[in-house]
Amino acid sequence: MYKMEKKLCTSFILFVLFCTPSLVYTTTVQSLEQYLVTYNGSVLIDSDIIIPDDYPTIQQGIDNAQPGDTIFVRSGRYRENIVINKEKISIRGENKFDTIIDGGKITDTLEIMTSNVTIQGFTIINGWNEDPYLWDVSGIKIFSPDVTINDNIITLNRLGINVLATATNLIITNNTFIDDGILLGNWEYTFHVRKESFLHTITNNTVNGRPLYYYKNHHDFIVPYDAGQVILAGCTNVTVKNLYITSTDFAIILGDCHRCIIKNVVVDKTDGEIILFLSENNTLENNSASRSLHGICLDYESHNNTVRNNTVSDNWVGLSAMNNASNNLFCNNTVLNNNVGIMLIRQAHHNVISENEIIGGIYGIRLAASDNNVITNNSLRNNRISASFQSCLKNSWQHNYWNRPRLLPKIIFGSRIFGKIVIPWINIDPYPARVL
Repeated sequence: MYKMEKKLCTSFILFVLFCTPSLVYTTTVQSLEQYLVTYNGSVLIDSDIIIPDDYPTIQQGIDNAQPGDTIFVRSGRYRENIVINKEKISIRGENKFDTIIDGGKITDTLEIMTSNVTIQGFTIINGWNEDPYLWDVSGIKIFSPDVTINDNIITLNRLGINVLATATNLIITNNTFIDDGILLGNWEYTFHVRKESFLHTITNNTVNGRPLYYYKNHHDFIVPYDAGQVILAGCTNVTVKNLYITSTDFAIILGDCHRCIIKNVVVDKTDGEIILFLSENNTLENNSASRSLHGICLDYESHNNTVRNNTVSDNWVGLSAMNNASNNLFCNNTVLNNNVGIMLIRQAHHNVISENEIIGGIYGIRLAASDNNVITNNSLRNNRISASFQSCLKNSWQHNYWNRPRLLPKIIFGSRIFGKIVIPWINIDPYPARVL
C-alpha cells in the first residue's frame, strides 16, 4: 500500500516539475523521499526527519530535531518511553493502525514537556506500571500548554491522556480510546489547579465506541445517555443521569461546575472515579460506583456538595474529600468492601459524614490533616479498623454504631504531630449507638 502511495506521490511531483518551469527542484529519488511522503493516502507531509530512515528510534529523532521540524514515523512497532522536550515539533505516524508506540508497561509511553507539540497518527499502548501507587502512569502525559493530540488510537494504558494542571489550551480531537480516556486537572506535580486547567478544545473523540462528551461553559441541559466518558468544564445546571460507564479512566469529571446533578449513573471497572474539582453546590445521588480507584471523590476546593444515597463497593476508596474540599455532606450512602470506606485528607475541613452504612473494609473511616468534621449516626460493621486519624486536631464523633451495641464511650485511636514528633492520640465517640 505504501509503495502504491509513494508512486502516486512521485507522479504528482513529476507533473509539477514538468508543468511549472518557474519552480526548480532536485529530482533524485533520495531528495523526494526526504522532502515529501504520502500520509494516509492523501496528505503530503513536509518531513524534516524520517524514522527509521534517519534515526532508528523516535526519541533519537526528537533529540536531533530543531524547533519547527516535522518527524515522520513509518509503520512499525516502536518500543520506547518517549520524552518530548523540544518546542514546536510535529510527530506524525504513517498509519495510526500499524504505527505503534509501545511503552512496555514500565512508565509513561509519551511525556510532553514543552509547548506547541503535535502528535498524530499513532496507536499508543502500554503506558502502565503494576505498582498501585503509580496510578497516573499514562499513554500520553501532558505538562505543557498548546499541545495537539489528533487522530490516534489510545488503548491498554493505565490512563489514556493524563493532563497536568499546568497544561492549558490543548486540542484533543478525533482520537479513539479503548479502555482508556482523558484526565483533566491532575495536580499531582503542582498541588494547584486553576479554572483554566479544564478549558480546552476537545472534540470528536470516542471511548469504547461511545462519544466522549466534553462541554465547556454550557448550562441548563442533560448529557446524552450514550456517553463513554463525560467531562464538564465551567458548566452550570447540567444533569448527568441514567448512564452506564465502564472500562475508561475517570468516568465523570466536573471542573469548576456549579449546581449540577449526577444521578442514577452506574460506573464499573475504571482506573479513576467520579471526580469534582473547584466545584460547588452539586448533588450526586443514587449512583453506583464499583471496582475503581475511588468511587466518588470531591477534590481540590470543592465545597457545599451533597453525596447521598449512593452505593460504592470494591474500590480502593469508596467516598473521599481532599485538598481543601470543605462543607460537603456525605449521607445515607452504602459503602461496601472498599479498602478505605470514607476518607478525608489534606485539609478537608467542616464536612459531615452522616447515616452511612460502612461495611467490610480494611479501614471504615480514615482522616488525615482534616479538622472540624462531624461523623455522626453511621453504622460501621466488619471493618478491620473501624476508624483512624492522623495529624488531626479536632473532629466530632457522635452516635455511631461500632460493630455492636455499646454502653460505654468508643475510643478511636490515631496520632497527632507536635513539631516533628508523632505521638499516639485518641478521639472519643461519647455516646455510641446502642442499636443498629
